[in-house]
Amino acid sequence: MAELKWGSGTHAGQIRAQNEDSVLADHGIFVVADGMGGHEAGEVASGLAIDRLRTTLGGDRLTAHEVVEAITSANGDIFRAAIANPGQAGMGTTVTLIAVVEDPLAGRGAPNIDDNDPIERDADGQPRVTPVVPLEQPEALVLANVGDSRTYLFRHDRLRRITVDHNYVQELVATGHITDDEARIHPRRNIITRALGIEPDVDVDWWTLPIIRGDRFVLCSDGLVDEVRDDDIAEILRVHADPQAAADELITRANDAGGRDNVTVIVVDVLEGDDPPDPTVELDVIPQWGGGTDGDITLLDTADIDVIGEPAVASAAERAARDGGSTTLAALVSEPTLPPPTVRPLDVPDGEPGGTGGTLPPPPPGATTPGRRRRLRFLVVAVVVAALVAGGVAGAAWARRGFFVDFGDDGRVTVFQGRPGGVLWIEPTVAALGDPRTELTENAVASVEATPRFDSLADAQDFVLSLERIDGDEPTDSSDSADSDDPPPPDSTGADPVDDAPPTSEP
Repeated sequence: MAELKWGSGTHAGQIRAQNEDSVLADHGIFVVADGMGGHEAGEVASGLAIDRLRTTLGGDRLTAHEVVEAITSANGDIFRAAIANPGQAGMGTTVTLIAVVEDPLAGRGAPNIDDNDPIERDADGQPRVTPVVPLEQPEALVLANVGDSRTYLFRHDRLRRITVDHNYVQELVATGHITDDEARIHPRRNIITRALGIEPDVDVDWWTLPIIRGDRFVLCSDGLVDEVRDDDIAEILRVHADPQAAADELITRANDAGGRDNVTVIVVDVLEGDDPPDPTVELDVIPQWGGGTDGDITLLDTADIDVIGEPAVASAAERAARDGGSTTLAALVSEPTLPPPTVRPLDVPDGEPGGTGGTLPPPPPGATTPGRRRRLRFLVVAVVVAALVAGGVAGAAWARRGFFVDFGDDGRVTVFQGRPGGVLWIEPTVAALGDPRTELTENAVASVEATPRFDSLADAQDFVLSLERIDGDEPTDSSDSADSDDPPPPDSTGADPVDDAPPTSEP
């Protein structure tokens, strides 16, 4: 068997009391399962998946199809357990897996026979040719994935994601509507579109890779990637040569960043294998896709493999036409055929709204059309802004409506337009001026201090003219108001009584 070295670990995180992740790392089989369902049902689902895979894949000389069949069997185990126990209804789990298997391409193709070799023929005259079969069956790695737990490949000092998340936001990333960084904090990142145990049958993404010396694989639950960026994961893998130390540090870093979810990590190093490809090759991961129930393997163009998280924008139909009808990994992301979405509990403590056992609602109709959602959001914002502007105009008109009489800062009787004390930022303005306070009787002063209000400027001016003066003279004519165009008549001393009046605005 291939020579591998690995390290693994799992942790409940800093928020959740229960760890619903399960892990298997032994004898060439590496699995991370992230359970969901609440009330410990998630732990049951992930545990059932691990038990089935450990039991079924415990022998040597596995094939890729045996691995895939074990995963589908685990799906059936969880689905039946959920039906048998109403308290576990709706439980499910993600699975991401790497296993050493027999090379699916071994023994294929033309036999190794020289043209000058004698050809034996059978009784019917047909050539009898025996392919050359090696003494030890060549090995490969099979990768399988259901849900949003991930597998990364660290090669040539570069980290590549080699699985595709089966969740709502990955579809937005794949179509270029949001970035990977936006997906990490998207409010619907917990909605997964595929998991074990939700339906009687499940589609398993799987493909094979050659065993390359020096490759390092990271399998993890979303509790790692939601807290630690890919660049930081790569840096930790560079610093820690020992796979166990690297796994421990990744878990520690996720907890230090908040630890809002369970976190599970496996780091697998390939110590012996084929020579690594040229490091100058940009895309040097060439998987072989499981292309049908007959066990045929379809080689993929590397352009179809989203190894660094770049969005795949071509439609499935376009890719199938280009690839001669074969289905590609990126095409499945672009236009997937999805079962009803499964909702993972929110990343909040047990007992809190939306916590373990709580669910998010599925996306509303049309939610998978982000362009339409953006237009709707713009429309709503425009309506709200228009309503605020209209309300502001109406409020300003109301605040400026009416008149009242009071003493101004200079002690003179003043007619103001607006509301006493003002409304928000809209202050009353001076409309007309009357006599100084010192020239009015006590009764007149009390009448002004009552701040009488009037519907019109004329009524306010009539009130000012009616105020009683101490000397018994007629009150000053309010024609000195700011809205009069004629200069006021001089008093007995020749002084203009409105010379000291402050400038006023038109009502």
